[in-house]
Amino acid sequence: MLNIIKEKLDLSPDLKKKIDWAKNYTSTSIRLEKGHLIRLEPSNLAYVDPHKVIINNYTFLFFNGIDTFYVNTLNDKHNLSELEKYFKLAKCS
Repeated sequence: MLNIIKEKLDLSPDLKKKIDWAKNYTSTSIRLEKGHLIRLEPSNLAYVDPHKVIINNYTFLFFNGIDTFYVNTLNDKHNLSELEKYFKLAKCS
């Protein structure tokens, strides 16, 4: 039988700083959900559930140590330098 183990991940300080800057610069109210490391024991399978920032109908997905973010799905990839622009778009919708 497989056991599903979820461990909460901490947001890296650099990523938190970038998210906070974009949030404060655009005066946007966000909901932040920290990601998880999901392991299936006794197998060696693991999955990283990304950190999520939710603004209206948009979900922004972030991974620690990566200079990109995703909007709603892992198919819509953008550079962190564009985060402020996307926060403004999400705030207006």
